[in-house]
Amino acid sequence: MTEKDRAMIADAARRLKPLVEGARTAALTTHVSPDGDGIGSEICLLGYLKTHRIVARIINTEPLAAKYRFLDPDGTVEVFDAAKHDDFLRASDLIFMLDNSATSRMGPLEPVIRASRATTVCIDHHNVHEPFWKVSIIDPEACATGELVFQIIKAMGGQVDRNAAQAAYVSLVTDTGYFRFSKTSPRCHEAAAEMLAAGVDPPRVYEEVFERNSAALLRLGGVAMADLRQEEGGRLAWVSLAREQVLRCQAEAEDTSDIVNDLLSIDGVRLAVLFKELDDGLTKLSLRSKGDLDVNRLASRFGGGGHTNAAGAVVTGGLDETIRRVLRSCRELLKQPA
Repeated sequence: MTEKDRAMIADAARRLKPLVEGARTAALTTHVSPDGDGIGSEICLLGYLKTHRIVARIINTEPLAAKYRFLDPDGTVEVFDAAKHDDFLRASDLIFMLDNSATSRMGPLEPVIRASRATTVCIDHHNVHEPFWKVSIIDPEACATGELVFQIIKAMGGQVDRNAAQAAYVSLVTDTGYFRFSKTSPRCHEAAAEMLAAGVDPPRVYEEVFERNSAALLRLGGVAMADLRQEEGGRLAWVSLAREQVLRCQAEAEDTSDIVNDLLSIDGVRLAVLFKELDDGLTKLSLRSKGDLDVNRLASRFGGGGHTNAAGAVVTGGLDETIRRVLRSCRELLKQPA
């Protein structure tokens, strides 16, 4: 870890510790469609807060995906229900938003979080800054938000047990593509080594997260790949999934991110796109890239965001219309000088 990294984490710990020490209640949440980094960050931080005898609850917009349920054997992660959770959220001393800075990605939690008396704390590694958060800790150098949470807990003098380390490790491996994306760094591997020393079992994590695919997802991947398109001399690859195809495969609840990731394995592909038709005239857009092709900036044009090499958005518009609009921008991106 560099001196700059150490200074940033020390400053974050200095700002957070008095807030934690003065709190009796806290809510933790993440962006809509929670992923491995958001969930891992929540579970890692929850353990630390409970050591301070804080009544802390994880409240998300959707239930845990099957591949992440092993992180929460006691079922502590709750799905937001205004009737059950509004009073707690409004009265909480702290609300932590993890792995997300954009208020637009709070989903149905946004109104009650805005109305809460809580000190709102954002911890994130996306390079997005919004003035809403009373305390904002953003570290774009972190390979995952869970890695940042792990480091801050240690800097505050906390102990990270095996369960918390396992959650942070899931954050780390899912957001780095198991140490192959561009943000994989010496600091990332140092953190992973510490997590393993705390008792994390890498084969078990890999099996739970990456080898629990359903037959429905594999069928859906086959449908998508059967109509694979390539453009721009093979540098752009894209697939689309109509609503009817998803329903026919009984894959409505499946995470389709691995489908778009597989497109990058094609020789010569630098930019990959998955278009997935949703209800109500919406289309989900998943973008992946290699090198310095910045799909985060591309996604931001359509109201989304993410990282340089992995981003997404939910676009208002039908499938065919969205494909035309987004591919135009993809072609422009590929024509920009390196």
